Amino acid sequence: MAMRSFNGIVIRPGLVIGEARLLKTQNWVIRRHHIIQDELEAEQNSLNAALARIRAEMEQQLQAFKGADSDREILESHLLILDDPEMLGQIRADITDKLLSAAAAVEENFQRVRDHFTALEDPYFAQRASDFKDVQHRLLHELTGSSAQIPQDWQPGQIAVLEEAEPSLVNKLAQMGVEAYCAEHGSYTSHASILSRSLKLTALASLPNIFQTVNNGDTLILDALQGKAILNPDADTLNLYQDLLKKYQHSQETACQEAELPTQTQNGQRIKLRLNLDLNTELEAVKQGNPDGVGLYRTEFLYLGQETLPDEESQFQVYRRIAERYAPHSVTIRTFDLGGDKISHLIPSAPEENPYLGLRGIRFSLAHQQLFETQIRAALRASAFGRVKLMLPMVADLKDFLAAREIVHACMDQLAAQGLAFDPDIPLGVMIEIPSAALCSEELAVHCDFMSIGTNDLVQYTLAADRNHSGLTAYYTSHHPAVLKLMQTTLMAGEKQGKAVSICGEMASQAEYLPLLIGMGFKELSVAPASWLNCKAIIRRCDEDLFKIVKKADLNSLSAIENLVFERLKPYYNL
Repeated sequence: MAMRSFNGIVIRPGLVIGEARLLKTQNWVIRRHHIIQDELEAEQNSLNAALARIRAEMEQQLQAFKGADSDREILESHLLILDDPEMLGQIRADITDKLLSAAAAVEENFQRVRDHFTALEDPYFAQRASDFKDVQHRLLHELTGSSAQIPQDWQPGQIAVLEEAEPSLVNKLAQMGVEAYCAEHGSYTSHASILSRSLKLTALASLPNIFQTVNNGDTLILDALQGKAILNPDADTLNLYQDLLKKYQHSQETACQEAELPTQTQNGQRIKLRLNLDLNTELEAVKQGNPDGVGLYRTEFLYLGQETLPDEESQFQVYRRIAERYAPHSVTIRTFDLGGDKISHLIPSAPEENPYLGLRGIRFSLAHQQLFETQIRAALRASAFGRVKLMLPMVADLKDFLAAREIVHACMDQLAAQGLAFDPDIPLGVMIEIPSAALCSEELAVHCDFMSIGTNDLVQYTLAADRNHSGLTAYYTSHHPAVLKLMQTTLMAGEKQGKAVSICGEMASQAEYLPLLIGMGFKELSVAPASWLNCKAIIRRCDEDLFKIVKKADLNSLSAIENLVFERLKPYYNL
């Protein structure tokens, strides 16, 4: 078969070359005709035995789970589904009253719940449907006696190829020593993806038609650095990636060796390198080194992954924990960035024709002031236990910032009246992710305490290119001169007013862009935990020549920028 390339989304970064092995979807052989009265007891016993076996397996997997404690809850929720009394009661009733086989009763009842969740067209309930699907498949596997999805003769160096990853499957892959997988379907925020990162599996998803194309034994390259899979590479491509793999492994070793060294360039420029975290990320994400705190703590997952709205006390406990963990370094709490593709089922919202240009970020917060005040009060209270900063997403101009600041001050007055402690000088900053905010950054810098550039949205809003649209990949260009000009404008505004400007978007985590950003003068970066060590190693390679090269470069020409980033600066990130 000729070489083919598939573009997808990176679930967890890495680079792997191996042999493809398909894990086919189960085909259940379910008894459809009605059972007879004499078979009732046997079917009930069969159900009970399957429940007992799966329960024991789940409990064993929970004990052996090596990921973050917060991610363990995903598997614990599956145990709750398995033991749900209402669901089990209905399944048993259908066996007795409808004379369904145990497998048919399980399929019918689980499918009904999944269809109900899916019809709600909400990301939270879609994830719940996925969890029920996982448990359903495990039960049907036991009840039908089908073969195990993961073969016992799995060999080192094999890469799992899936239609779609499920949480229990990801956990089993990790326990069997599988290092990597790719999937035709999937998303970055799914429970399976969260577990993949927690269990350190290199993974790619959303690779169109890869499952139908790959054959067992095919050579497969997972480039989960650039987001592509290469099937049956030709000799030149294979040699290229074998060299890249050696360099990548060497760079990882170098990064680990330099973990405890200062984060500074060779000419002595100190760079603050912080972490981007969310509620599904282990607080001990970076085991080595000493991150300069948290530059972006995403809070919307408090709302997206819950069955009730988080109250002030529960949020306070979450924020306090992370503030204490990273003290004396600062933790920047971004107020919830709901709207767009992140809509909570807990908050009634009118449908929007174009949600990315609608009520999202700070607009959403100002439109739901009571929710906003609850979060602000919780974050303010946490500021008494560490260095907490507050950051507002999707600010368009000064008007947005002043409206939010007024609410923050009102919350301070409330807490003071109650005698509750907080930092009265808590820094209040803005995310620069809308072009208007970058163009108004000097005015914003006069009033705010800091600014942080969210490159993901800044790129898509500047270039009118949906970053999730596979057909617009060529238009979504992070290094486009228009984007760099907006970033430079923001940096100059911050420097003029003496306000810190950081970058917390994906650009800061991408090795090829890091030397450019350092050379442009950015001294504060916030990156994904998986990229932290590598980013630190790259920073430590930057020298005086780098600053001279970038200073003289033509940043008004796309072709000149591409020559700069991908050719002239390559020695700095090609470790």
